[in-house]
Amino acid sequence: MNTDLTSRMLFTCFSAIITALSPTLPYIALCTAAVLFDCFTAWQLGKRVAKTYPEKATKNAGKFKSSRFGDVIVTMIQVYMLLIFSFFLEVYVTDWLPFNALKVAAGMVIGWQAWSSLENISSCNGAKWAIILQQIMVDKTSRHFDIDLSQLKKKGDKNEQHN
Repeated sequence: MNTDLTSRMLFTCFSAIITALSPTLPYIALCTAAVLFDCFTAWQLGKRVAKTYPEKATKNAGKFKSSRFGDVIVTMIQVYMLLIFSFFLEVYVTDWLPFNALKVAAGMVIGWQAWSSLENISSCNGAKWAIILQQIMVDKTSRHFDIDLSQLKKKGDKNEQHN
């Protein structure tokens, strides 16, 4: 088989896939921006923790870690698969319903990332609005401390069992 023909066949398949999925691209772009903003706020939180609690913070707090980047890639792939599934669900199954499954899925992902970003922004923050948000949301500060959180959970579980 000649390489020119193989290249054309691969390009044709790639173009067909992109054309079929093109309606999802704006939603993919919005969700990608939301995931990246959440990563940015988590990085900012790490820097705040390292500055506020230098004796407790991990040595890598506030630094970019490739293992965390792998988690981000996995999250993005999961989001993309959800959006693509939602698109095909809308086209082939729920097209008669009064809502768009793709828009609902994208809205849920953006809401999830917005909540996580607000948790990051309010954690380790002494502003009045942040303290109010900490009453509702999780304080993620302890995730950046140089302690094993699983040991704390085991101790907490034992205390809860005795009560």
